[in-house]
Amino acid sequence: MRARHLISFSVLLIIEIIIGKWATGFVRGYVGDIFVIPTLYFLIRAALFAKDSIFSVYVLPFICYMFGWMAELLQLIDITGILGIEKGSLIGIILGGSCDLRDVLAYLIGLYLTGLMLAVLSKERNERWYPLRIFIHWTWGHLQTFAGFLLYLKYRHCPHRYYHGVLRIVWPKNSGISMGMFIFTPYETEGDEGRRSYCEKVAVHEFGHTFQALLLGPLYPFVIGIPSLSWGNIPLFQRIRTEKKIPYTWLFCEKWASYWGEKATNEEAIWD
Repeated sequence: MRARHLISFSVLLIIEIIIGKWATGFVRGYVGDIFVIPTLYFLIRAALFAKDSIFSVYVLPFICYMFGWMAELLQLIDITGILGIEKGSLIGIILGGSCDLRDVLAYLIGLYLTGLMLAVLSKERNERWYPLRIFIHWTWGHLQTFAGFLLYLKYRHCPHRYYHGVLRIVWPKNSGISMGMFIFTPYETEGDEGRRSYCEKVAVHEFGHTFQALLLGPLYPFVIGIPSLSWGNIPLFQRIRTEKKIPYTWLFCEKWASYWGEKATNEEAIWD
């Protein structure tokens, strides 16, 4: 596995060097930046995180993407000039010459390219559509997946595990939430089978939301996220549900999530 990542890094590095040494115009200015993120990612994978894990597959690509933003900040203060680094050197090529916010778009495309390469290289056999779903979450569903990544960082010390191709975090709250390829489910009580059963049903429900995210992409926060959060947290709606005995999954997006979650897992979701 380490050799596979090393080969990927070597190929990408050669491309970067060729672009940095001989390319001009658009190719040098933007295409080179696209390859920065996957080059950095596969270097770190080859050197430190050869095995597929929650961190290396789900978290590390976004950290590398953030390094792209950091590089722009360093270019803004002319770090190569301050440190006396030749702009044509390997480090100079990686850091870039000047700050340009349009480079951020190139870094985002680089994140997409990383996702595509991971999908191609993936050895996941448990779920047929795993590689394709990962790539779509990082591209079409980037907005909610990136928000989920930031929330994951906040609750990184909570128990977390793979769950049907997404990352499930058991956080210290009594409710669930789904953000792209990150789902958060309620805390479990040891020895309480009823509680454990409830949490598993919530997980199935939140997993159903991940398919809505795949379908709707950048529309997901507006079509699903805002109505769901409003329905679950605004006191007026909470009171209406209690007084009229309306189940939580009465709302279109919640009923839809439970239905799709059950179809995908063949397990029971919450319906009350």
